[in-house]
Amino acid sequence: MKPDGSAEGLLIQTPELRYGSQEAWNSQVYIWSNRTFEGNIYVEFEWKALKPNGLSLLMIHASGMTREDFMADYPKKKNGTMNTVHAENVRNYHWEFYREMNDVRNDTGTAFSRKNPFAYRIGFGSSPAPFTVNQWHKAQIVQHGGKIRGAIDGKILLEIDDSSRTNSGCILNYGHLAIRCMVHSSLVFRNLKVYTEKLPFTELNPKG
Repeated sequence: MKPDGSAEGLLIQTPELRYGSQEAWNSQVYIWSNRTFEGNIYVEFEWKALKPNGLSLLMIHASGMTREDFMADYPKKKNGTMNTVHAENVRNYHWEFYREMNDVRNDTGTAFSRKNPFAYRIGFGSSPAPFTVNQWHKAQIVQHGGKIRGAIDGKILLEIDDSSRTNSGCILNYGHLAIRCMVHSSLVFRNLKVYTEKLPFTELNPKG
């Protein structure tokens, strides 16, 4: 991560390493929010790939398996391995908004989503052409209950209706958010905005 690497925003660059290698596994990065967000959520930001190839994703409502704030209760996460997504008791929604990898065709733009930690596939969409390099793009995602919609440059690429009846856990509505970059990535980010609706809450007076 290079905070001063670009005059336009936050530059994140990861090494050119072989996919699947141990070096690649340990050379990825998450940028976590310090605070948590609760309830319906809308997130937007702008991103620009400085070269072809790579992968970047957004995680929302990342919490412990019993909805605890893992950033407060446990040592802060210091690596970007895949384990953080699905093997360290962190549940979340995970949207790969920029994906030019060796496991998908690269003549289209793709959007892929999982619900973790069970790596349950909940959405996939595509754009007719790859996202243009060295050009700003806007990512937008909104979650209202179990309905999740994700768009790039105003075009909806994900339409998800999550359910608690799919053996992948409850509908998620609390936690941190994070931006992640895997190996082969060189991206700049700017103008991150997060809006939430607080859940309905009623305070009861035990004395009546």
